[in-house]
Amino acid sequence: MSASVTGPDWQRLDRRMLVVHPVVDLAKLVPVLLVIAITGGTSDDRWRLWGGLALAAAVLAYGISRWFTTTYRIGADRVELRTGLLRRHHHAVHRDRIRTADLTANPAHRLFGLAVVRVGTGRREGGDDAELTLDAVGRGEAERLRALLLGEAVEGAPPSPLLARLRWSWVRFAPLTFSALAVVGAVWFGLLRLAEEFSFRPGRQVLEETAGRAPIWLGAAALVVTAVLGAAVVFVEGWWGYRLTRADDGGLVVRRGLLTRRTLSLEGRRVRGVEVDEPLLLRLGRGARPLALTTGLHSDGSGEHVGAVGPAMPRREAHRVAAGVLGIGEDEATRTPLVRHPRAAVVRRVTRALVPALVVAVVLLALPQAPADGVVVPVLLLGAALLALDRIRSLGHTLTRGYLVARQGAWVRRTVVLRRGGVIGWRLEQSLTQRRTGLVTLHAVTAAGRGRYEVLDVGVARALELVDDLTPGLLAPFVIDGGTAGRLVRR
Repeated sequence: MSASVTGPDWQRLDRRMLVVHPVVDLAKLVPVLLVIAITGGTSDDRWRLWGGLALAAAVLAYGISRWFTTTYRIGADRVELRTGLLRRHHHAVHRDRIRTADLTANPAHRLFGLAVVRVGTGRREGGDDAELTLDAVGRGEAERLRALLLGEAVEGAPPSPLLARLRWSWVRFAPLTFSALAVVGAVWFGLLRLAEEFSFRPGRQVLEETAGRAPIWLGAAALVVTAVLGAAVVFVEGWWGYRLTRADDGGLVVRRGLLTRRTLSLEGRRVRGVEVDEPLLLRLGRGARPLALTTGLHSDGSGEHVGAVGPAMPRREAHRVAAGVLGIGEDEATRTPLVRHPRAAVVRRVTRALVPALVVAVVLLALPQAPADGVVVPVLLLGAALLALDRIRSLGHTLTRGYLVARQGAWVRRTVVLRRGGVIGWRLEQSLTQRRTGLVTLHAVTAAGRGRYEVLDVGVARALELVDDLTPGLLAPFVIDGGTAGRLVRR
């Protein structure tokens, strides 16, 4: 698509940002101004109030000046942005290096019909040419810029294939995710710290007045209800209007958000695989979460996994979405039958779970005042046995025509499907006990996701077979030096 859609001339951002930016910047100062107003009641502290007002005026002036000092243009070969009043900055991103053009719109932007366009090249190390931000342009113009920069059709194109959309029944999984509960916990912690800062301690007073009258379970129930409702609110705000669609280039587009709308584009050729995560609580609720393993993404500060292509959802749906991301059947992706690992790997799972539990049990039984009266120790050993069994059931791998599939984990069970072409290197690790039992942990190195994905506790011969199958000729300079561990040595 030609760059003449926007023209080569320098353009300013939308005029409505003259209102949005000052309002947003002043809103961030409200807590500071409130503290100044409350603590500055004496005549000696009036200067603090005037200082706060001067700070607000400076922020207001800065927000207005950003419109006059910011210009951009979309050229035939690059996107350029000029910013700064006293110190001018000129950012340029070559169009052939653009990998993402994502849109976000907080409540203030949405109120005025604006959006923020973040143009990224996929560079993890950052730099002036890693990302370029246009804050803010009209919503329609933002969508047009995203389509232009990613080479998508602007109008007249058939609707994008829909891979997934939000189901309100998925809200039931919100309390089972750590991220939502962490947000609720952070809010509670912040409120308690704020109350302590103002010498307000309602907790002690309530406990003294209700001691002996209110049962303990009532407080626990209130805490659980608060956590559940808070997690549901976080889920709704983050995933409202969620839609996962297939882009024209085979990539993915994720749209979501209630107060802050987010549009994330994942280029098809940069998707190296998928992952289905099942944290313990979510797994007990028969839920999971699909992720895309994509090169060049970095954290946006939202706290969400940048490769997330959907919220916590039913396990069956998560496997379907993961397969849809790769464009293959579920039986070829995360639901493909896995090869079991050697018996030594099974024994290793059992010993790593039971031995620490047995040590703790012996210590509890040896202590005279320990609560080991026929309840704690059996529960501890039973939990360790169930943990070992779960680790054994989770362990497996296989190699299909196009993908390496590996699964492991108990607290968080992860099923990873990695494209053969996405593996750029290997790393083999052996601990002392692995060497004695002939096992090895094989790391498949890739430029996507976490960078390395494990095939845990496989036999040395099997590990070398996987390496040779996925990277033919890589092991030609080496031979196996016999022994239980089967060390690699140069010819």
